[in-house]
Amino acid sequence: DDPDGFYAVYGSVFEQIFQGEKDGFLSEGNIDYNDMPNAHLGEVSMGNSKSDWEDISAFYAAWEAFSSCLSYAWEDIYHLYDIKEAPNRRIRRLMEEDNRKKRKTAKKERIDEVCALVRFVKKRDPRVKKQREKIQREQEQRQAEKMREAEERKKEVAVAREEWRAEAE
Repeated sequence: DDPDGFYAVYGSVFEQIFQGEKDGFLSEGNIDYNDMPNAHLGEVSMGNSKSDWEDISAFYAAWEAFSSCLSYAWEDIYHLYDIKEAPNRRIRRLMEEDNRKKRKTAKKERIDEVCALVRFVKKRDPRVKKQREKIQREQEQRQAEKMREAEERKKEVAVAREEWRAEAE
């Protein structure tokens, strides 16, 4: 919970990623950032060690579904001037296709990087570990309870069978 701790550092990293997406979205000529497809990322916070599980779960669910809303136009091989100067339509279309492929690749790499970061942080988050352990304990308790109930049923069936045999004789 301290300023250089796990939650502060990684919370800041996720805020910077969101801010970069927001700034990029607005710099591409969009007016309202609420129209941004991943604007919901600004509503979730990493929290701290005392955060509720619902908040923690919402944070990781939102970030695990991350998708960049940027166009990645800076990745273009051919710029607008180059495309307009193409000798014919076929070459122009090929240039545009190369740009689309380059943008798509860059976007996929960015999404993969952010998702890898989310997995890395989630794997090391003490709150997530604690929740996993709690769920595992509950499952073990339910399993033990089922085993006890099955044993009791077996004993009841055995007693009932003995009583039936005694009555039959």
